[in-house]
Amino acid sequence: MGDADHVRGLLGDRVTDVVARRRTVRVERFETPEQFRDFFKACYGPTIVTYRGIADQPDRVAELDRALADLARRHHRGGPGLSMDWEYPLLTARTVG
Repeated sequence: MGDADHVRGLLGDRVTDVVARRRTVRVERFETPEQFRDFFKACYGPTIVTYRGIADQPDRVAELDRALADLARRHHRGGPGLSMDWEYPLLTARTVG
């Protein structure tokens, strides 16, 4: 079942023209993978909660630090600074009535 079909199933006849698309956003805000990691560590709710949950486990904190920086490295497009393309779903629909 695709995203649009799933939304149609959830909302039934309350919506029409349900369309699911994949989009890409270029992220060039950070100079280094570590800046990327530190931003998400300090500002992104799910990441903040994860770090809080392992705060008393320094080995796991270090592992997550490495994993987030490595994520940025893997997605870096090359060139100066850190440039990444991130895919996200965009779903639109019209309400009936």
